[in-house]
Amino acid sequence: MNRTIPALSTVSALAVLGLTVAAAPTAAAAPAVASAPTCGPSVRMINRLNIVCVTVDGPSVRAYGVSTQLAPGSGRSFIYKVSATVLGGESLGTESGSAYLGSGTAYIGGPSGVVPCGSTVRASFSLTDFGTPPPTSVVDVVVTC
Repeated sequence: MNRTIPALSTVSALAVLGLTVAAAPTAAAAPAVASAPTCGPSVRMINRLNIVCVTVDGPSVRAYGVSTQLAPGSGRSFIYKVSATVLGGESLGTESGSAYLGSGTAYIGGPSGVVPCGSTVRASFSLTDFGTPPPTSVVDVVVTC
């Protein structure tokens, strides 16, 4: 069945009467905006600068480490640890393991989760070269929803 003709007839009739057809307004979804990451102080480990960061998007948080090689050279393996905890509450977890980090900047994934609005999340990131006590970057972030 062809329904275009009656629709065109209705539009033509309205035009003859001097009326215009307006498109129905559409609901536009607001774009999701994640906050800029909040990062802790940088700490130096051998030839790398390490920083922990937390990104907050509503009640969702994600912690991660950022490690940048400071001077040219070949990469090497490191042991990493990224942790996050709700202060006065539960741990969001710890991601740890071994990673080969080359030149440039590396992003090391950490724990994520949903926390109550108004909570403070403490995240930490450390990198060690198999035995050296690691300096740790720590940051506290208030989750404002």
